[in-house]
Amino acid sequence: MARWFARRRGIPAQNLLPVDCSSGTSYAYSGRAGWEAFFDELVTPMRNKVSKWSDEDHILGFVFSYGVPYQLSSVPGNHGTRSVDQTLITLWTLGDRVTPAYITYGHVDAYFDPAPGFGTDPGRFDPAVHRRQGLRTYLVSRLDGLDSQHAVELVEMALYGDAYLSPLPGYYGGNAYCDTRYGAYSWADLAGYPFGHDTYADADKDMAYGRQWMEQAGFPLWWEPFGTEIGEAGAAWDGGGSALYAPDAMFYEGWYNYNTYHDAWDWMVGSAACDLNSNSVARIRQANPGTFLGESFQRGLACGPGVIAEPYLNGHAYPEVFAHYLVNGYPFGEAARISDPKAKWVGMYVGDPFYQPLRSGKVALLDTAAPPPCAVLEAAATGVAGEWAVRTALLPAPGSLPELGRMELHFGPDPAYGGSAAAVDDRPRVFHTAYLSGLGADELVHYRPDYTDPVGNTGTGPERVLHTALDTQPVVAWIDAPSQTVPAFTPFEVEVAMGAAGGFAALTRRSVTVTAAHMGWLQLDISALFAGPQATRYPSADGALWASRLTVAAGLAPGSYLIEVAADSALGGDLDSATILVQ
Repeated sequence: MARWFARRRGIPAQNLLPVDCSSGTSYAYSGRAGWEAFFDELVTPMRNKVSKWSDEDHILGFVFSYGVPYQLSSVPGNHGTRSVDQTLITLWTLGDRVTPAYITYGHVDAYFDPAPGFGTDPGRFDPAVHRRQGLRTYLVSRLDGLDSQHAVELVEMALYGDAYLSPLPGYYGGNAYCDTRYGAYSWADLAGYPFGHDTYADADKDMAYGRQWMEQAGFPLWWEPFGTEIGEAGAAWDGGGSALYAPDAMFYEGWYNYNTYHDAWDWMVGSAACDLNSNSVARIRQANPGTFLGESFQRGLACGPGVIAEPYLNGHAYPEVFAHYLVNGYPFGEAARISDPKAKWVGMYVGDPFYQPLRSGKVALLDTAAPPPCAVLEAAATGVAGEWAVRTALLPAPGSLPELGRMELHFGPDPAYGGSAAAVDDRPRVFHTAYLSGLGADELVHYRPDYTDPVGNTGTGPERVLHTALDTQPVVAWIDAPSQTVPAFTPFEVEVAMGAAGGFAALTRRSVTVTAAHMGWLQLDISALFAGPQATRYPSADGALWASRLTVAAGLAPGSYLIEVAADSALGGDLDSATILVQ
């Protein structure tokens, strides 16, 4: 994940820091032993790394990749749960390996802005100014999620928004949403902004006031101001109409979806959200996490700040502040931290910190190009009878624009296909999996995965084949020829396939012969025809199999033709045959 991010964002190799976490695949360091491991495995290496530069301001921040723990549980000194990321904002004021330095309810962050546009804004992050106890603080962000593929896609979604997102007509865009709780305030009701986040009523007014910033940035605004949440039964927009569905969701700020996700959100590529609640980004690596951001990231959200445990009302990132800074041109890493009142608390900012979709001076691009052919990473039997999984990816070339899309898998017994299957996760992604079911035990399948990008351009994928017998036997030789009588001197097609579980190169013999007594042919070798210009060859995803479809353009004279296909490897052999009747 870290290397992908570095390649895509031009980060030098010297800025990568490999860490070896004793927690394994766990997301948490626990108890005193966990604190000590955290100090040894993250704090000390990070301090050593940043100290290699004579200029202490050289490193602005840290990006934690999928696999690095994000939670400190049962912190010694009765400090409960804390965020790894938010703790490391203050890398130099953490106490020591034995005694953590925390205060109850977290530390006030010098970079927090409770009221954008009122008073003096903190401005862009300045390591010389935004310090704690006179010592450096850092921006933090995390590329994480259900698995490493979801984490990778956070980067590609951000790159897509960086290139294409614009509120201008005809460009790639979407809607903005706000969800508050205590009624449809008039602007006179909100004239006292900022109200602060010390009471529910005041926080609600702050969020309602902040909705205008997304609209001022040029995005259509939908506001659900009542006690129901968007997607909940009875939810309604302030101007009337049901709020059961949030189409084309690009920006969202509001509350209060505690351990709740209403599956109403159509998250666009490049979307950003902040929902103030007591568990907003918890369980991000679990399937079905049940938390608002945890579920949103698995459904296509690109970035958002949240919390992994109870933050209390004034300890969560302010949704309206986050929205303000992101739509006013700040990168995600700064917009997330400037919206959060606390450091060394329970906050976590998930997304590409460089994501800056509305940066000053941006000239948005129009996405007019179809996605390139994807890579087929795997086509393999799943263990369920007759079922194969096809896994694909839109792997970017160095320096290329991002490509994401919905995948449709066309398949059938020949290149005309005839069937199709949608990907399991049918949203614009880099990685997709589709399942073919009901396949026979000795069947050749042609397939082609096509991708349609977020604005509707469809690209044709590579044509590939699989043979189901390679799941159960080491070698396959197979032929498909017309089963009906063929008129004399009329074009027809014959297809052969040969392969080995150990790879096509493992075959020690490959032969295709024809026997026709009326022509005087006895096992005449015609292998070369299946490699010639009248044949089309189709590889398997793993190089274990090749199929070749030969067009006999001039047809054949009347008679009976026996075609035999044979293949051998050190592990065994296989043969197949077909008789073609021509009259």
